Amino acid sequence: MCGVLHHGFMRVRCGACDYEGVVAFSCKKRGFCPSCAGKRMAETAEHLTDNILPEVGYRQYVVSLPIPLRYWCATNKKLTSKVHSIVKETLVRFFKDRAHAENISDPLPGGITFIQRAGSALNLNIHMHILALEGVYVQSGKGVRFRNLPPPSDEEICELVQSIATKVIRHLRRKGYLAEDPENCDRPPLDDVFTDHPDYAQAVAASIKGMIAFGPNAGTRVRKIGSGFGFEEETPLVKGPKCAQVNGFSLHAARHVKRFQRDQLKQLVSYLARGPVSAARLEENPDRPGELLYRLKTQWTDGTTALGLTPMELLEKLAALVPPPRSHLVRHWGVFGSHSQWRDLVVLRPEKRKGFAPDGGYDPKKVKNTRWARLLAKTFGIDVSKCPQCSGEMQIASIVHDQRQISRYLKHIGLSQHPPPIAPAQIEQGEFRYDLVSPEDDVQTHPDYDTYQRRS
Repeated sequence: MCGVLHHGFMRVRCGACDYEGVVAFSCKKRGFCPSCAGKRMAETAEHLTDNILPEVGYRQYVVSLPIPLRYWCATNKKLTSKVHSIVKETLVRFFKDRAHAENISDPLPGGITFIQRAGSALNLNIHMHILALEGVYVQSGKGVRFRNLPPPSDEEICELVQSIATKVIRHLRRKGYLAEDPENCDRPPLDDVFTDHPDYAQAVAASIKGMIAFGPNAGTRVRKIGSGFGFEEETPLVKGPKCAQVNGFSLHAARHVKRFQRDQLKQLVSYLARGPVSAARLEENPDRPGELLYRLKTQWTDGTTALGLTPMELLEKLAALVPPPRSHLVRHWGVFGSHSQWRDLVVLRPEKRKGFAPDGGYDPKKVKNTRWARLLAKTFGIDVSKCPQCSGEMQIASIVHDQRQISRYLKHIGLSQHPPPIAPAQIEQGEFRYDLVSPEDDVQTHPDYDTYQRRS
């Protein structure tokens, strides 16, 4: 459990005044932990703005998918990769065509895609946030030179979302996933984790539809949802400045950052790399004990400001947001791709690589200068490397992970030896002995048949 001392901690001591403190372990999961997601958000923003992204202009492109395609992508990594490839290749062709219109030869665009899995209402919503160069790179002698491009017009955004929708739907039809007769359609195969755990797939489907999958409220709706793939020959509809929608696909490209606005660029990257859950918007419902409220960022058109969920329903929604194993949620392409010959000529500090040393140490040649303690300071304003009394340097005294040592130390400093209480299980497994049941017995009338007894 992230941030709970009862599950292990690190002792730190000041070498000047002998002040001692403890730092709880982080779970370092990539699902929905707000603490770890916040630290990774700060890590990603710092790494990209300080080491990767050159000092040029950028624009954010947000691609939303139709409701059925969200479920297919959520349960099939290959289909997600293919859809992203279509979006990426369409954007690359779009940038190259605009560069050719400006008499720029051999242009190479670039961008970084953040695949987000969550909506603002804890619903599973696969969509793509793309940070793309507001221009292209061209070769100049032995180096490269950046050439700016004018911002896209509303008409170009309409053509771009139309092209993305057409190519994705064409791929789905070629695979047999879409047809005029729905009964003759195949469905994309589920990844192994969903085949092995059908309840996981059920939770994912319910999350996308805005419904509850399990418990006494199973089948009830949490929120209204949109339409599917639209209809044939549908024309793009302009929804706002540089924002268009067609066939259930939508594209928004109004957010941009100029060349020297590095602080705004860092804020934008932090937004792109944000976690799926905001702990600040989760609270207990004062009017209904035992229920939780998850506040919405903005009020819905029907007046809804929060969602009411039981603890089990909240866990169901959180479970649906966890990405399947080996799902790549951040993808670099164009000049930022790992195979690009121009990458080292474009990025600010090509020697910096993302990650940590395998032994837990620090190698400035192989990993970036971001330790977990520094991320704590950037995310929560808690600098565990400085003494709160004399501002001296705190040093690691020991790592405590043995349960007996944890309990003894917590008792020594006057804290409870037991972790925060967890609600008891709703179902308790009893004992069932098959050796007491003969083939002639009716198992349902056997005294040990009631294997599961609900707690009163």
